[in-house]
Amino acid sequence: MNETIIFSDNAYPEAASKLSKGPGHLVGQAEKLRELGLDVNKKIPEKLISDSDLRFMKHLIYFMFILFVVALIASSCSTSLSYDSNTSRRPYDYESTSLHADVIPFFYDDTLSVFLKVNREELLYTREFDKAPFTANLELIFNSQKWLLTDTLSNNSPRWIRQRFDLNKSENELDKSWVQYTVKDLNRNSSQAAMKEVENIVAWSIQENWPINKGFIAIGSQIAIITDGNTTWEVNHVIPKNKLPAPPYSSYRNPLDTLKAKPHSTIEDSWTVLEGAQVFTSPDKNLSLVIHGMSPEFPTLKNVRHLIESVRYISTRSEFSALLSASNPKMALDEFWLSCGKSPDKARRLIKTYYARVEEANLSFSGLQEGWRTDRGMIHIIYGVPHRVRRDYWTEVWTYGEEGTSNTLTFRFKRRLHDLDNNRYRLERSITYRSSWDRMVTSWRNGRVQND
Repeated sequence: MNETIIFSDNAYPEAASKLSKGPGHLVGQAEKLRELGLDVNKKIPEKLISDSDLRFMKHLIYFMFILFVVALIASSCSTSLSYDSNTSRRPYDYESTSLHADVIPFFYDDTLSVFLKVNREELLYTREFDKAPFTANLELIFNSQKWLLTDTLSNNSPRWIRQRFDLNKSENELDKSWVQYTVKDLNRNSSQAAMKEVENIVAWSIQENWPINKGFIAIGSQIAIITDGNTTWEVNHVIPKNKLPAPPYSSYRNPLDTLKAKPHSTIEDSWTVLEGAQVFTSPDKNLSLVIHGMSPEFPTLKNVRHLIESVRYISTRSEFSALLSASNPKMALDEFWLSCGKSPDKARRLIKTYYARVEEANLSFSGLQEGWRTDRGMIHIIYGVPHRVRRDYWTEVWTYGEEGTSNTLTFRFKRRLHDLDNNRYRLERSITYRSSWDRMVTSWRNGRVQND
C-alpha cells in the first residue's frame, strides 16, 4: 500500500453519529444543542379533554386492546404473519422516526407512574421572534390523560429530558396492565406511539435516580431492584461466551441456547452490575428480573478491540487474525477500511454506514449478547434495513427487494425461548443464501455499499 491514512481518534465513535445526535437537533440554529445546553421549563400538567371524552377513549382503547390480544393469540397458533403497523413495515429502520423516547410504566405503592426520557437533540426548537428563546413543545398522552411540556433553551442542562407522570386512578382494569402512549413533537408535527405493559419490578439506577429501560446496564453501575413489599433477592449469574453466528448458508449450533445462570449471592439493598446476565428472584419465586451488564459504550462501539471484532463478517480469516494480533490495532483497522474504500472519503463513508448498522443492531436485537453478534444483527449489518418485515410472536420474515420478482431475497427467523433472553431469534439457514452473501460481502470489500 503506497499510502497509509490514519483516521482521527474520533472517526469511529462518530461513525454512527446520525443515531446519537438524531435528525432534529436545532434546525437552522448557529450553535449546536450541546454547546447551548437546556433547562426544562415544564408547564403544570393540564387535563385537556372532557370526562365524556375520557370515557369514550377508554372504551375505544379497551376495544382496540381486545382486538390486539385476539390477533396475537391467533397468530401464535398459526403460521400467518402480520405487518408491524407501528413502523410501516420497517420496524428496524431507526431513522424512519425522529423520536425515540423511553417510556416505562411502573406500578408501585398503589400508583401507576410513567417515566419518560427524551433526548433533547431529537426535538425541534423554534422561537416566535428574533430575541425570543428557543423552545420545544411536547404533547404527551398516557391512557387518554394529556399533558403539555415546554422545554426552553438555556445553559448547563443535561442531554436528556426526564419527567415522571403519576396517572389518575382508573376503574378500567386494562389501564392497570397496559399504557397506550403518544409522544408528539408539536413543532415538527412528528410523533411516537405504542402500547407498553405496566412493570411491577424495575432495575433502578442509583446514580441517575431513574428506572432503566430494557435491562441493559453499564458494568459497575449501582442499582436497586424496586417492587412492592420485597427487599431480599436471590441472584444468579453467568457470562456468555462472545461467539459470532455462522454465515446464513452454513449449519450452526449456538451454545448459548442451553446457557444457564448459576447461584451467585443474596442481596437486600443495592447491587453492583457485573458483566453478563444477572437474574434476581424473590424468595417465593413469584417475581424475577433479568439484566445484562454491558460495556459503558453500549450501544456504540469505541474500544478498538470491539471495532475489530465486528468486521469479522466482511474480513477473511487471515485478515481477521492479522487485525487481532497487530502491534498497532488502530492503524491496522484504518488500513483495512482504506483497502475496502480505495480512497479516504469512501473509507469514511463505509465506516459510517457499517458502524451505524452495528449500533442499530445493538438497539434492536441485544439480549444475552450485543445485537450485532446475533443472527438478525448479522443480516442487518450486511444487507441493511429490510424493505419489509412480517412478524408475529414466533416468527419474523425479512424481505429484500420487490416481492414476487426474481430479485426477492427472504430471511426467516424463529423465536427461541430462553430464560435469560426474551429477544432471541434464530435464522433458518440455507445453502441458497451463499451467492447473495458472497455478493454483499464483495460489495463491502469493494466500497460499493450505500446508506440505507
